[in-house]
Amino acid sequence: MTITFARLLADGWAVFRREANLVLALAGALVFLPAFAVQLLCDSMPPLPAQPSDEAAMAQWMAAVSTWGQGNALWYLLADVVGMVGLAAIAMLLIAPGRLTVGDSLIVALRRLGRFVLLNLLVAIPVGMGLWLFVLPGLYIQARLIAAVPVVAAEPGQSAARALGRSWRLTNTVAWATLGAVVSLFLMQWLAVSPLFSFDSWLRQPEHDNPFLIALVAALLAAAGTFYNLGLLLVGVAVYRRFANSGT
Repeated sequence: MTITFARLLADGWAVFRREANLVLALAGALVFLPAFAVQLLCDSMPPLPAQPSDEAAMAQWMAAVSTWGQGNALWYLLADVVGMVGLAAIAMLLIAPGRLTVGDSLIVALRRLGRFVLLNLLVAIPVGMGLWLFVLPGLYIQARLIAAVPVVAAEPGQSAARALGRSWRLTNTVAWATLGAVVSLFLMQWLAVSPLFSFDSWLRQPEHDNPFLIALVAALLAAAGTFYNLGLLLVGVAVYRRFANSGT
């Protein structure tokens, strides 16, 4: 049977539907709410200059980013770590050996937090570089490493580095299908957030200030990010379940 990107998305959806209430509770509390809080309460990162080749403009931007980081970076980092715990707990709930409760999933995720944080860093660096270079290379790397979190959740003895290799092998035969699923999720997120970012910047100008609309846009941005990260995790779980016992 040929595995297509639509099949992987359908598998991920099926995984979600079986535990929808618990998954939504964890994602809402630990992924969405921290992201919403920083979107609402922290300053946005200064946008890149219109002409990145302008050295003076870039120097001014770097100074603005440094100032922004002193007041906001810690909160964004904390929100990211809490989000990692939430996604790790969801992975534990869906795929760990035995039938874990939500509480047990959170406890095990916290015990393995160091591995999950390191794993996210090891994935984020090459994916981020690929996205910066030409988008598609980053999405391809994301697709090949998509099962790494489920590997750590399901196989207690796996280190972060070995989980990356295991994910790469698991996706060998479905690399393009997995890429198609990742691109689909990425495009859906991009279509949602692109107008929202512009609207958010417009609303934060003093003459357009509207607290209700700012909160609404922040909630939508956080929801889009939650949807994307949860979608990646569910596709990763689907890939792991299909191929974990295939000898790779």
